[in-house]
Formats: sequence, structure tokens, C-alpha cells
Amino acid sequence: MPLEIRRLHLASLQGVDGRRWPVHGFVVTHDGGDWFGFMDARFELLDGDAEVLPGLEVIATPGHTAGHQCVLVRGDGEAFDLLIGDAAYTPRVYAEPASDRLPSGQASDLPTWRDSLRRIQSLGPDRVHFCHHTDVIHR
Repeated sequence: MPLEIRRLHLASLQGVDGRRWPVHGFVVTHDGGDWFGFMDARFELLDGDAEVLPGLEVIATPGHTAGHQCVLVRGDGEAFDLLIGDAAYTPRVYAEPASDRLPSGQASDLPTWRDSLRRIQSLGPDRVHFCHHTDVIHR
């Protein structure tokens, strides 16, 4: 099972010792070994967009952080889901990236964040899933 992480995102999480990264309650050593100790796991750093498995794509969406990424999940048909991560905390933020009413911490680089939101909106996802909100946007 692959665990993909963008190189820029990992670098933004790097600890002061240069080797350890606190990531959502885990601590990752420089080789990822502390985090991925389960069968067939592998740790890969990505640069840019990548298809990591058939129907599963990681796309670069900088702006929340320099290395932020979203995940596209495609089924057998043309429809696909967007797992938005922290690119937009809520459906309102996703729908109105030009708004000046952003939650604290939403964008570390506002122009880049807005470009990323416009990019993922232009993909036309059928469903958008949020990390910080239970609603799902349906096209």
C-alpha cells in the first residue's frame, strides 16, 4: 500500500532537528520508518501531480501550505470525487474563493491558494468531500 506525500508538504512539516516531522499526531523519521510499519507499505515523495494507482490521483494544490495536495478518485465511469484536504475548510469557502471572509489558517499564500481553488473547481468534480465539514457538494 503506497502512502504518497508531496515533497514540499513534508519539507514544510520538518522538525527543528532536520529529521523528524510531526504529522497529525505521528512522528515521521527521515525515512518514514516510524510511520509506515505495516505490511507492503511504502513511502514515496512526489513532486507535482501524479497518478498513484489506477483511478487515484494526487494533485498539487498549494496555498493552504506550499505542499498541499488533494486527491481525485475516479470510478469506472466519468464521474469522480475530490478529497479536498485543507484546500477549503467548508463548502462556502470552496464556492467563494474570492471572499475576504476566510477562516483563520485557510491560506498561507492567498493568491496561490485562490489559483489552486480555481484549478480544482475547473476540473468539475462530481462530489467534493471536506476534512473540516460533513457536507458533500454534489454537482
